[in-house]
Amino acid sequence: MIENLIKDEHGMYGNMFCKWLEQQLEVMIAEDVSIEYACLCADSLNSVHDNLLNDVCRAAIAYADDFCEMVGQEPPKVNAIREILKYIEFGTLQIDEPEDESIPVIHLGGGCDWEPEHGIEMIIRNGELIYLGAYNGEWAWGNPEHYEEDYNYAYVIKHIKNKE
Repeated sequence: MIENLIKDEHGMYGNMFCKWLEQQLEVMIAEDVSIEYACLCADSLNSVHDNLLNDVCRAAIAYADDFCEMVGQEPPKVNAIREILKYIEFGTLQIDEPEDESIPVIHLGGGCDWEPEHGIEMIIRNGELIYLGAYNGEWAWGNPEHYEEDYNYAYVIKHIKNKE
């Protein structure tokens, strides 16, 4: 799944194809991460189920709508929820040293049409979307309360779903 691995003083680098994004991603693997754990995370990325992908899209739409409202621009036009993915280009899968090697983490960073300066970052840990917002270099193993700060659209949509 992860191809063209190169090792250097910071860890390993390679690439992979993400099925649901339909694009190649650079994979950045921290120094003390096993290749087995890196493959678990990459496999997890390509095994995202429909409900989770819909949550990612809802959070991205909320991020786009909120940001565009703040800066006075039109948000991307989406007729179907997954159309928002046309406006996002994740470039990297970052694999940090895990706290638990049995829990996969998908930590993506990239760009989005509505926020060219800060782009987009997403963290899915153990099958749950825990962060989606501007790229801030978040730590993938933070306590859930850490991610409840302003401008975390994964948290915003979680509250909306809990009210439904």
